[in-house]
Amino acid sequence: MTEAPLRMSDDPAHWAIAAGLVALWLLLSWRWLRNPATGPVAAGQCLVVYASQTGHAEDLARETHHRLRAALEDVHLFTADRVTAPILAAAERIYFIVSTTGEGDAPDNARHLDAMITRDSVDLSDTQVSVLALGDRRYTQFCAFGNRVRAWAERMGARISGFVTVDDLAPADLAEWNRILSREGFAAHAETPVASASSWHVASCKQVAPAAFDASSMQTSDGLYRLSLVPEGGAPPDWEIGDLFELRTPDGHIRDYSIANRPGAGEVQLFVRRVMDNGIPGRGSGLLTEAEPGRTHVTGRIREHRLFRPATGHGPILAIGAGSGWAGLRPHLAHAMAESRPCWLVFGERTPAGTDALLAEMQEWHQDGGLQRLELAFSRQDGRRVQDIIADKAKDIAAFLGNEGCIVLCGRLAMGEACLAALRDVLGAEWMDQAKATGRLRCDFY
Repeated sequence: MTEAPLRMSDDPAHWAIAAGLVALWLLLSWRWLRNPATGPVAAGQCLVVYASQTGHAEDLARETHHRLRAALEDVHLFTADRVTAPILAAAERIYFIVSTTGEGDAPDNARHLDAMITRDSVDLSDTQVSVLALGDRRYTQFCAFGNRVRAWAERMGARISGFVTVDDLAPADLAEWNRILSREGFAAHAETPVASASSWHVASCKQVAPAAFDASSMQTSDGLYRLSLVPEGGAPPDWEIGDLFELRTPDGHIRDYSIANRPGAGEVQLFVRRVMDNGIPGRGSGLLTEAEPGRTHVTGRIREHRLFRPATGHGPILAIGAGSGWAGLRPHLAHAMAESRPCWLVFGERTPAGTDALLAEMQEWHQDGGLQRLELAFSRQDGRRVQDIIADKAKDIAAFLGNEGCIVLCGRLAMGEACLAALRDVLGAEWMDQAKATGRLRCDFY
């Protein structure tokens, strides 16, 4: 027995009904995607709210959420840009886990929360609040955003049951957070949703730029090195453009390094500046750059960095960076060139001497046409910095980017902020704000 072939109706009314149902479905889908539901919030619930720039605060929030859920059923995890005043007002307990970026700024995914605590009043008189603030004491505005969140909660009448500031993910500081949770009755659990670290061996390590000294002739760096790491298990690592390699030092510290190559390789490549402080190498950079290729093993893992994914759209790319920031720019440019997008690189180093191994690849990409333009600044040779090039080439940059161009920035914080200020002068605040909102501006500063 065979089935009768499917026949489409010839009745125009049927077609009209079908078209209407499809249109209704598309409308509802569009509204749901634009405003995903957060669900009703019942009084008495417990919230874990995180604000994270590179992922550390998110990992700690997920660990905390996992720990609380072992004892409480009604625990919700929110990213800071999705939490609202009514959600906060309805909660009995709130655990804020927030990082500070730059000189006291909120992370990119917490601008909404930062604006809320500046302008809104929320009744938290029946709410218990704990704050875990991540920061770095090398910056003058240490844990500034976490302090703003705590001060706001106090003004709103909340009872602050815990406030911990964490310097550079110091294990002793994080242990204090664990003690607070234990004191409140939340036991630690071995199982965690955060991926664990594994063993990697250093396959290669080569110096590509020379040592550096400050104005008082104090050595600040023992050179820039290019490394490749291979997972011990042999399975090729999986990551996305913009992700980081998180190094775990033997004394419990964590250091993040931009992955400098595109996904799909059996290794991850890094560019690491060997930092020197009074003759002592940095914990992470010293460990990596002292490695004996083929024999040295390190512990680490791939860390997601969703805020530094490839820029949206299909417009031209302006990439700006200096020093080890090349690691962050390199996969973005390789990806853009593979898509035949026009690319312009503005890059800075201290001096051209001894940097052939670093600059050769950029110059080759330029000669081959992958980079339409390449501008180099050598601050110790002629005083030019990348932000000076931005100002000098203002008209060319504006014409190159047009209305749909994209910008990728990677490097030290001072350089990054100077470049953003110069770009605002060149392109205007409206262009920059729109590029940020639409994902056409990507920044990774350290």
